[in-house]
Amino acid sequence: MSSDEEDVDLNEDSTTQIDNASEDGTDMMDTDDPMPSTDTQQPSTVDDTVQKRVLPKMQLHANTCKSYNIVPVGAAIHPNPIYSIAATRCFRWVLTGSEDGYIRKWDFFASMNGKTMLTQVQRHQLVDSITKAGYLASWWENEEQPEPKLKAEPSETSEATPAPEQKLSPVYSVDIQSDGLWALSGLENGSINLVTVRHDEGKCHHVFWKHAAPVSVLSIMPGERSFISGSWDKTIVEWDLDTGSVQREYGGYTSQISSISFRPLEKEPVTTNAGEDMEQDASDKEETSASQQDATDANSETEETKPEPSGPEPLSKDPNIMLTTSIDGTCLLWDRREPAEASRRLNLPDKTPPWCLSACWSADGSKIYTGRRNGTVDEYDFAAQKLIRSFRMPANSGPVSCVASLPNGSHIICASNDNIRMWNTSIDSTFTIQPGDDGGFVKPTKLSSIIPFTILPGHHGAVISNILIDRTSKYMITTSGTRGWEGTSNNGCLLYDIQPVV
Repeated sequence: MSSDEEDVDLNEDSTTQIDNASEDGTDMMDTDDPMPSTDTQQPSTVDDTVQKRVLPKMQLHANTCKSYNIVPVGAAIHPNPIYSIAATRCFRWVLTGSEDGYIRKWDFFASMNGKTMLTQVQRHQLVDSITKAGYLASWWENEEQPEPKLKAEPSETSEATPAPEQKLSPVYSVDIQSDGLWALSGLENGSINLVTVRHDEGKCHHVFWKHAAPVSVLSIMPGERSFISGSWDKTIVEWDLDTGSVQREYGGYTSQISSISFRPLEKEPVTTNAGEDMEQDASDKEETSASQQDATDANSETEETKPEPSGPEPLSKDPNIMLTTSIDGTCLLWDRREPAEASRRLNLPDKTPPWCLSACWSADGSKIYTGRRNGTVDEYDFAAQKLIRSFRMPANSGPVSCVASLPNGSHIICASNDNIRMWNTSIDSTFTIQPGDDGGFVKPTKLSSIIPFTILPGHHGAVISNILIDRTSKYMITTSGTRGWEGTSNNGCLLYDIQPVV
């Protein structure tokens, strides 16, 4: 099943990311010269597929605004807690994995366009702004495949054994290829299924066998030639998608793996020599005078409409720097270019319980945020691997189960049991805790009466399992689920609209 293409026009700003989208959600780039280039390509650490395709740009003022206005407008109804979520690069297709063992494929733009609306009964426990229902395109089972066994020699007395019944497994983790061609799903028995999404939806083509416990984290690497998996068996494995073999194992953990994320890669400005700059300035002046004359003649003949301004290019991911966390509070930084080197550890603050379900990078990759069980979010400096400060949630907020960063560099999303908050980290207030020289905490001398956070409507009284923000920073999806750990869930999956506040 698939949704109609007539519902893709969400608004004028979002058409740039889906004008060239086909039914499967790919964004192809039109080239003037179809012949391949004979130039030799240098190896790059950035995703090669990203360089060959036209990527959607970030919305205007998303990285320079003072704040954001985030409002829920839709809900994707699920009958069970949601453990995992993934989306394509253009955010057309969204996959959700639930406790009931089903993977659901949603048409995000059809949902945001209001192709289906919520009934009055479904809206009863939701806020007034949520009126649209998620458009379910298709679904399939997350089945455990039989483990391959060595063939035994046939004997005359041997009887044919019946095939074992396939068991549905909760979808502990899921990730999808950027163009929606295939997807990976983690199962309870430790296996990982590779299934197709565009054709023969849900058909398993290969099974990765290594882990001995539920696969709690899956992350396709930026090059999409390999992926990382983390499990409850306290191991992290790097897989080769071309051969299906294990490339590397990451150890040093004493508890179940809870999250994996790659560092944002900030583009460096191009620099030139002083002599080249002087020659460039002279040539620029000549070109400027000529271009001004041409522009005057062109404006006198015809008046063309100016294109609408767009935001900057979204940051890509560095496949070499990886942040991993485990449920016992261990946060390790890995550099994949140094296989012999050990990981770098982010020390746990004093009087902080050893617990961590989620961690994220800042927009520029210079800071790291981790959610803790005592209702705090710790901020670390990536270069020094030291604690900068902590943000304390209000009393009785509960553990911070999920964190995510916004592109302006000063706001983060913190999800605790009571609410989801958008926190302004540039404000020092009574909720900010500074580390002391003796290992304790020191309150700031000048306290601000401004509340540094804003409560986002929607979720209340449940564990948030995932917070997903698209590349253009226009939309956000939050899901509720325990991911197999302790807590309660309200089975909510809310769709948010993000508007920058200049």
